[in-house]
Amino acid sequence: MENKNREILLTILQDMDDFATMKNIDYPPIYLVGGSGCIVAGYLNRATTDIDFLDMEYSAIIGRLFKMFDRFDMLDIYLTTIPLDFKERAIKIKGFKNIFVLSKEDIILSKIGRYSEKDIEDISILIDNANKTIILSLINSIRGRNNISQRVLKIFNKNVKLFKERFDV
Repeated sequence: MENKNREILLTILQDMDDFATMKNIDYPPIYLVGGSGCIVAGYLNRATTDIDFLDMEYSAIIGRLFKMFDRFDMLDIYLTTIPLDFKERAIKIKGFKNIFVLSKEDIILSKIGRYSEKDIEDISILIDNANKTIILSLINSIRGRNNISQRVLKIFNKNVKLFKERFDV
């Protein structure tokens, strides 16, 4: 079932990539996050076909491509607990023109921001192969951001304490 979801996600992304080529649309990088990003990158095996990606202030013409995703969520960087240098760690998805997935460490940080039961389950799997030293550094990076919602930052700081206790970081 889970591999089927990965195949579905990759097919959706490939259709979008092919359409962009056919219509001569030179789209900027798309950075996948959340469960769909984890599935596409092979970080997790679970069921979802929603596509979550960061809002990189795309032009209106790129919206034509996003319609092909059917169900998607474009996340505002102001409301996410992702370090601003995430591009340095992002992984390009082989076979695609301009599609990337955030690193495990960056995805963990995004999940700490919300810290739901599903996020905790995902972190439990992701943390095994993640670099805890990088995670600690990225936590400080988030805390130093001046372009993040203060409400989001307050919740993040509360969740960081729970995360550190639970995962011995």
